[in-house]
Amino acid sequence: MTKHAAVTTQSQHPWRATVRTILAVIVALAAMAPSIYTAATMGSPEAASGAAALVLGIAAAITRIMALPGVESFFQRFIPWLAAGAKSDEPSAGSVDVTGPDTLDE
Repeated sequence: MTKHAAVTTQSQHPWRATVRTILAVIVALAAMAPSIYTAATMGSPEAASGAAALVLGIAAAITRIMALPGVESFFQRFIPWLAAGAKSDEPSAGSVDVTGPDTLDE
């Protein structure tokens, strides 16, 4: 049986993956800016740790939302530089077919 390696969009377009992650973190930090500022000015490590955990949670949620097929289609149509893959990206020869089980012809 032949092994196939999946070719991810992150390996095909590493800068797009980086930009998407940076965007998610910036939005999360902007959403939590008041809490982070309050924790930093009060000198409370517990509040700062909680705020950092919340920023990571928000960034994870944003990243997950950006991975939805509908959002990806929107990005490809209106914000192509933020899409995970280009509109013209076709599955490459190294991609895995996940549509069904492998069958062997005898």
